[in-house]
Amino acid sequence: MQVQPRRVMNNQIHPTSVISPRAELGGNVTVGPFSIIHAGVEIGANSEIGSHCEIGLPSKLADNDRLSIGEHSLIRSHCVFYIGSTFGEKLVTGHHVTVRENTQAGCCLQLGTRGDIQGHCQIGDYLKTHSHVHIGQKSKIGSYVWMFPDVLLTNDPNPPSELLLGPIVGNFAVLAAKSTLLPGVNIGIGSVVGAQSLVGVDVPDGMLASGSPAKIVGPASILRMRDNPGVKVYPWNKRFHNGYPEQVVNEWK
Repeated sequence: MQVQPRRVMNNQIHPTSVISPRAELGGNVTVGPFSIIHAGVEIGANSEIGSHCEIGLPSKLADNDRLSIGEHSLIRSHCVFYIGSTFGEKLVTGHHVTVRENTQAGCCLQLGTRGDIQGHCQIGDYLKTHSHVHIGQKSKIGSYVWMFPDVLLTNDPNPPSELLLGPIVGNFAVLAAKSTLLPGVNIGIGSVVGAQSLVGVDVPDGMLASGSPAKIVGPASILRMRDNPGVKVYPWNKRFHNGYPEQVVNEWK
C-alpha cells in the first residue's frame, strides 16, 4: 500500500504540486502550483508555500536529512530551500530566494526577494533583510538585525580558497544599502554600517562605520532624524517598534 504524506485537515494542496510521502505538513497548510516538497521536510501549521518552490532539496553537504519550517510561515513563489536547516515560526520570504543547507534561524526571519543564504549560518530572531542580500557561509547573525538592499557578507580572505571566515553581526546592528562585510569582521551590538561601505575592521558596540574602506566615525547616537533633529536615530529600537510584538518592545523598554 502506498504511504501518503502526513496531511492534516483543511490543507489546500494544488494538484500540480509534488509532495513526498515522507514529508509532514501541519494543519491549514497551502502548497501552490508546481511546487515540490521533498522527503524529510516538516512544515508547521498555518503556513503557505507559493508556486514553483522546491522545499527540502537533497544535498550531500547537509548535516542531516531534515528541514523544519515553523508555523505561520510564508514562502513566496520560486524559492529553493535545501535540506538540513531549521527555521522558527513566522518565516517570511520574497520571491526567488535561495537558502542552502545547515542554516539555523530563529523566529520571524524575513528574507527579501532574490536573497541568498549560502548555508552553514547561525541566525537569531527577527533578522530583517531587504532584496538581493547575500549571506556567505559561516556567518553568525544576532537578533533584531537589519540588512538593507544589496548587503554582502563575504567569507573567503584568500579567494579562491577553502578557508572560510564568516562575519559576525551583533544584536540590533544595522547594515545600510550596498555595504560589504569582509571575511571575519565583527560588527558590534547596536552598531551601524553606512551605505556603500567596505568594512574590513571590527566595529565596536554602538559605533558608526562608514566609507570605503570603512573607518569608525564615532558613536552611532550622533545621528539625528532628518525630519526631527531633536530625536536620535540610534539606538533605533528606542524609537522604532513597527512590526515587533508588544512583548518584545516591552523587553526593550
